[in-house]
Amino acid sequence: MLRRPSGGPRIPRQNRRPQTPHTNRLPVTTPGAGFRTDVQGLRAVAVLMVLLYHTGLGPSGGFLGVDVFFVLSGFLITGLLVREHQKTGRISLTAFWAKRARRLLPASVLVLLVTCLTARWWLPASRWESVGQDAIASAAYAINWRLAAGSVDYLSEGAAPSPLQHFWSLAIEEQFYLAWPLLISLVLLARTKKVAIGVISAVIAGSLLLALLTYSPQTYFTTHTRVWELAAGALCAITMPRARRRAHARAATQGQRWSRALLGWSGLALILGALFVVRPETMWPGPLTVVVVVGTMLILRYGLAAQGAHLLLSNPALTRIGDISYSLYLWHWPLVVFAQVDGDLTVVEGLAVVAISLALAAATYALVENPARTARFWAPTGLGLAGGLTLALVAAGSGTLLAQARSVQEAVHAVGAAGTIEVQPAAKALTPRPEEAKNDSGEIYTRGCPSNYADATVRPCVFDFRAGPDSPTVVAVGDSKMGQWIPALEEIARQERWQLISMTKAGCAFSDTRRFESGALYTSCIDWNQAVRDQVTAMDPDLLFTTQLETYPVFKNGKVVRGEVKRREMIRGLRVRLAEMKRAGIPVVTFAETPRMAMDVPECVSLNLNTLANCAKDREEALAGEGVVRTAAQRAGDPVLDLNDRLCTDEQCPSVIGDALIYRDDHHLTGTYSRTLAPFVRTRLAEVLKPRLLQRLLPPES
Repeated sequence: MLRRPSGGPRIPRQNRRPQTPHTNRLPVTTPGAGFRTDVQGLRAVAVLMVLLYHTGLGPSGGFLGVDVFFVLSGFLITGLLVREHQKTGRISLTAFWAKRARRLLPASVLVLLVTCLTARWWLPASRWESVGQDAIASAAYAINWRLAAGSVDYLSEGAAPSPLQHFWSLAIEEQFYLAWPLLISLVLLARTKKVAIGVISAVIAGSLLLALLTYSPQTYFTTHTRVWELAAGALCAITMPRARRRAHARAATQGQRWSRALLGWSGLALILGALFVVRPETMWPGPLTVVVVVGTMLILRYGLAAQGAHLLLSNPALTRIGDISYSLYLWHWPLVVFAQVDGDLTVVEGLAVVAISLALAAATYALVENPARTARFWAPTGLGLAGGLTLALVAAGSGTLLAQARSVQEAVHAVGAAGTIEVQPAAKALTPRPEEAKNDSGEIYTRGCPSNYADATVRPCVFDFRAGPDSPTVVAVGDSKMGQWIPALEEIARQERWQLISMTKAGCAFSDTRRFESGALYTSCIDWNQAVRDQVTAMDPDLLFTTQLETYPVFKNGKVVRGEVKRREMIRGLRVRLAEMKRAGIPVVTFAETPRMAMDVPECVSLNLNTLANCAKDREEALAGEGVVRTAAQRAGDPVLDLNDRLCTDEQCPSVIGDALIYRDDHHLTGTYSRTLAPFVRTRLAEVLKPRLLQRLLPPES
């Protein structure tokens, strides 16, 4: 942020540094040398967009306020660097970074500490580890990369948002602050405006092109697909007219003055209009992001024109919110997440979050942010850097403590499916513990074998327990619902000396059905299916296992289909694959669909350790979607393994059996519980296999 100019003595005109006659030199007086109240007002508009969007009180495109912030940051920081170079002939990188530490870290570390403490007290234990790791990543200003990795992690889908998720944009800005001064220093060595414009334009073009051509859930969070927005602000700072030209502009014709004012107002209109056009599912960053960035650039360039947008943006109420915008952004999102623990915010709750956020932001600005920025005790560059590092380490330490906190003891002898199938009243020990359940997914995930959404490559996971070259080979193929059975099959393979090979892909059933993913045809699933079919046929295994989720969005005849039409299409798609295997002479066994609990089970259990009945689900409701796999298999003449009697009673489906947590989310089995199902899977398998195959795969014990 630029500071208001101090009130020093005016320099007589004859003693001022003379202007260079060369028009291609970088401007001696860069824009922003004086405090711009319209920019401060635009900060307020941006943060209010985000605040109202997150509290459910604003339009659908409120998240674009972050993009406005990016452009403003690039503009202000570049202007600051250029002015320092003009004043001293150099840019002190260490001094710049020390100023950023003094400006940004005290408030952000305060929010990180309070958030970690509140999470330990308020959030379910199943979220402690994740929030703690987010705090560590936030303290290192690297959380955007953690979120980028999670955005394409199938096992992270449906997870509750982190109260520190909003630090992703601050991380991008800090990474920009780390690298941008180096680039600007090199650019300023040329001392020509054309070189500066060319380099910055190249950064904009390259980053924007990457964002558009490599669009995926990750690109929302990654630095290289966002830096073009900050560079766009930098371009404004470099190309703004110098003082003499601004003075000349005041003497322009009335038509010219009105056109400049109109351009500034048009920029504001573009931003506000986009609020009502952009949707959460809109490609972002994408073409509409360009509209928002251009709108912000127009305000920066023409906002100060006579009768321009500054008349609105310089309103004292807006500039005051602009002053506290950083603290307001820091506080609002944790409050939203904490308030949403029991469900979406009501209008009254949303208004309360807004009011509390404003109050906390004002107090933080007055008591922490502003005093820390101006404090003399760490004004020296070395102390500023050391102090900033210390604060970051304190924040990371709080995250480490939270990540290591435990809600319940680990069960030493959890029997799981071997125990009594009942709604266990309480739990004093569990395996896995709720905070560990998400990662209890089995070895195929720790090995990184499942193909992700954009990946059509088949990545087999091989568990080779063969006693010799003639030992059986068994293949398991499908989506994550197949993946949840691999730990059980692995136990059987170890006992029976099989070679077990798994081939799974996120959200992709072994089926001919075309499905949608993120608003588009899931083409990588189609390609993966073909590759798996060919590999399995060439492999000619002794047996193939498969199953799938039964609620995918399905595409048929150029449109998304629903209801009974979708069900019939899903049955058809699975039957096609089963028929292909039959023609290839490969026997197939399917697993029946398992319950859908319609709740985050680890969260529910962590909050109800003494009342586990609160985390049980009516059996009929939990198995309401059952039928696609069973129907397709029966029509193909293939056997179905139904293990739901080891997951549910006749009336209810519990979340804990035999001190083992059954689910790692709302419907995927934990690896622990899957392994306890191995004896029952073996027994059911022995009942459905034909005698010759039974003798090969499950020979009687000698």
